[in-house]
Amino acid sequence: MSLSHEAALKELERNRQQLLLLQNILESPHGVIFFSLDRAYRYTSFARAHAQTMQNIWGATIGIGTCMLDVIRDDADRAKAKANFDAALSGQNLLLEEEYGDADLQRTFWENRYSPLYDDAGHISGLTVFVTDITARRQTAEQLAKAQDELRINLEKQVRQLQGIIPICSYCKKIRADDKSWQQLERYISAHSDAMFSHGICPTCWTTVEQHTEE
Repeated sequence: MSLSHEAALKELERNRQQLLLLQNILESPHGVIFFSLDRAYRYTSFARAHAQTMQNIWGATIGIGTCMLDVIRDDADRAKAKANFDAALSGQNLLLEEEYGDADLQRTFWENRYSPLYDDAGHISGLTVFVTDITARRQTAEQLAKAQDELRINLEKQVRQLQGIIPICSYCKKIRADDKSWQQLERYISAHSDAMFSHGICPTCWTTVEQHTEE
């Protein structure tokens, strides 16, 4: 049964509203990008954020029908992207963390979700990709790892040497070093740790000094 002109207009408006709602959903998440390709890797849809990203990292202007592989100028990145697209076109769902971009412009890290796109007959007609920019997260993780390494090195320096049995003279209190030489206690400890010495005089020694002075 065919729709009346008024009903057809209402159906058209309903579809337009649904498409507008879908577009708003795709455009709204911060840092999330969406695009879809056909079996020839040509764009069938994309979010504005994706178009801006392609401009930023490849210096490319894209449109519907543009082959995405043609604008990826780095050979390794192009091969990586094609392998992921082919996996999705074969029916696989992928979740990967990857780095893309022209080294002379901008390299960024992404969390990419690849999924096959099916037509009404159930055949794979293309693929969809949801992308999240994780560059800041990766940089934070790298900075944390660097800080942990620096902390570990500093801790190792603080406790690195004064371990095990230390040979010390029972009379003069000099310490025998690894090269068999005998070193003052203060010199040895300063050389093998971050400790520093300030000299004073204890009450017992002070009494002895006074006695020698009076004599």
